[in-house]
Amino acid sequence: MTDASTSDGVRDAVFSLIRVADLQGLQSITPGDFDWSVPGDRLKRLPLIEAMVTGNANRTQAELTTRAEMIRWMLKAGANPLQGCPSNEETYGIWKVNDKDKTMIRISYSRSAISFACELMGAMKKAAQEGTDWSSQIAAFQIFLEALTRGAATRNNVSVPQGVVDMWESIREMTSTHNVIFETADEEVSAHDLVLVAASPVLKAMLESTMKEGSSKRISVKDSSGSGARLFVDMLYTSSTRDDPDYKTVLVALDLAHRWQVDRIVPVLAGMLPEMLTVDSFVAIAEAAMLKGLESLQRACRTFATNNSEINAMLEKGTLPAEVRKLLGESEAPAAEQGQRKKRRIFTET
Repeated sequence: MTDASTSDGVRDAVFSLIRVADLQGLQSITPGDFDWSVPGDRLKRLPLIEAMVTGNANRTQAELTTRAEMIRWMLKAGANPLQGCPSNEETYGIWKVNDKDKTMIRISYSRSAISFACELMGAMKKAAQEGTDWSSQIAAFQIFLEALTRGAATRNNVSVPQGVVDMWESIREMTSTHNVIFETADEEVSAHDLVLVAASPVLKAMLESTMKEGSSKRISVKDSSGSGARLFVDMLYTSSTRDDPDYKTVLVALDLAHRWQVDRIVPVLAGMLPEMLTVDSFVAIAEAAMLKGLESLQRACRTFATNNSEINAMLEKGTLPAEVRKLLGESEAPAAEQGQRKKRRIFTET
């Protein structure tokens, strides 16, 4: 009897769903023991590379986002972004229709998914310096590389048994034993001082000092929402939440984690934001990425802006904040402001 993980029918279906970017279908039919190290039959390329190179010629932002989500899911399901396929002699080719011979770029499928994406981006950037515009393709592979590298980091994390997470969640919910109160803009959020002291050197100093926070066990964060503070506390206990936070809530929790030097959850919260990028949320997320020095989030914001006409229009009009313009490679002062500098007043001795 043929094992489901190596069945030709199952493998063909998996690769077909990858090609059309049907993530829900892929999740539904892929068996738990599917072997992600075996390439497809057509061009002998690995599933992760298949996800990056197939699709419409002019892929929309929605399709790129879906393919990035697909890559992250495949990594969680067992795909290895560092695995190569040395026996494959096939190559990926990309070129401009109006000048195929001079613009042709070829990259071997024998590389790992991360190496493939890096090599292709490097070749396109080199060609761009010589006058060939590959900006949209480079932006697409930046999205894929972000998914591969962040997903690889998640994949390498130590797996915590669900029972342990459930135990810490039950401790989190023992509000009658909480002895620290966060006074937020709209509600009070509580926690155990032992958890806060262990997680944050800043909170440790506050709660163990003779300051009012130490004596009253009440910490004022009136500039923060209750939902943001709750998400911050949830992440301290279990690195998860049962709520469905929006980007504003995540930004508040991120600000608290950064402010109080809870380094272990800053990247986790920052990692939630790329999927929340929209025209409406872009400025707030991009500013946070710059002000907090979050390089991974900065890259995600630059990639989003590159593929969004509305953001580009705001950039050209000079209506974006200084930090966001800086992130996108513009000078901090809009061109209009630079051209309207006041004349210098000269004073002389009388």
